[in-house]
Formats: sequence, C-alpha cells, structure tokens
Amino acid sequence: MDSFTQLDGNLLIGIQHALNADWLTPVMKAITMLAEDGIFLILICLVMIVFRRTRRLGVICAVSLMLTFIVCNLCLKPAVDRVRPWVTFQMVNIMLPPLEDASFPSGHSANSMGVAWALFLATMPVRTDNGRNYDDVRCLGWKGEGLSPCLMHRVSIAAVVLAVLIGISRLYLGMHYPSDVVCGLLTGMLMAAIAYKIILMAEDRRGPMEGWFSRNPERTK
Repeated sequence: MDSFTQLDGNLLIGIQHALNADWLTPVMKAITMLAEDGIFLILICLVMIVFRRTRRLGVICAVSLMLTFIVCNLCLKPAVDRVRPWVTFQMVNIMLPPLEDASFPSGHSANSMGVAWALFLATMPVRTDNGRNYDDVRCLGWKGEGLSPCLMHRVSIAAVVLAVLIGISRLYLGMHYPSDVVCGLLTGMLMAAIAYKIILMAEDRRGPMEGWFSRNPERTK
C-alpha cells in the first residue's frame, strides 16, 4: 500500500469516528440518495427545462450534468480503477450496500456539483465599472422571460452547499476516500465551467439559444 492511500484511508476512518452519531446516519443516507443514479439531478434539470422562465438555465445544467457524467463515470473511473476503501481498510464502516464500480472520483459528488456549479455560474452577477450587478446577466428563460438572476443565484449557493454535503455523506457512509470526494467536486466544477463556456460561445456566434434551431435565429447584439 502506498503512503498516499494509507493517509487517505486513515483520514477517512478519522472522519467517520469524529462524525458518527445515531441520529446523523439516516440524515446522511437521505442526503446521499439525492444523487443516487442521478435521478433527482435529472429531474431538477427537466423541471427547469419544462418551465419557460428557467428553460435556458435548465439546458445549461443538463449539458453540464451530461458532460460531468461522461468524464467522471465513463472515463476517469475506469481509467483509474481505484478499489473502494472498505476493501483495503477493515476499520472503514460501510453503511450502504457495497458497490462494484471504481472509487475514484466520487460520482455522487461530481454530478451533484456539476449541476450546482452550472447553476452558480449562469446566475453570477456581471462585473461592470460600477461593481457587480444582475442587470447584465443573460436571460435564464426563453425569449426574454426569465426568473430573477438574484433569486436564482441564492438558490445556486444553496445547491453548491448541498453538493458539498452530498460529498461529506459519501465519507460518513464509508463509500469513498476523501480524495475521491474532493476530486469529484472539482471535476463537477470544471465540467460545469467548460459546459457554460461552450454555451456562451455558441450563443455569441449563433444568437439566443431558443433560436438555434430556427431558420433565421435572432442574433445577440
């Protein structure tokens, strides 16, 4: 066993011992279920897409989730192929049925942060000469109808906090090493930034998103 894995495993065991409490276990199980199989995350994206005033935001989050899933679950996990912590460390307390896929990085952490960080970036106030404001934030909905960026940015902050809690729940339940979770969260943030940048570049070239598939899309000013 290499020294990094030893350190990672000991840190996980220490976290489990420090946080362990009977009342906290069902809470952590409920939190981790929010990212189980990506069902809740997909539903969140679909709900935003269905409603006109959050449709563009929903598309951004959906693209980010798809890109994060591909990179994390289909590329990084098989490439690294790290075994789960309970296989190597008998002192790790596993509180959920064991999984057969690789441990690195944490898919729950990556995918939840992929959606949350895309939401955060898309609603972030724009820097101007007079400071940061929400007036220049691109419409979050369709054809000029969108929810308040200020309101949705507050929601995005809560979503980012929830994504971090999902990562913590994976540690508490013994499903991942700390480095799995940290790298999962960072992967989600990076993929969200890439997805959002690509969408912004496409909008700058082709005009508003709702016009991409029309014959004469309205171009941005």
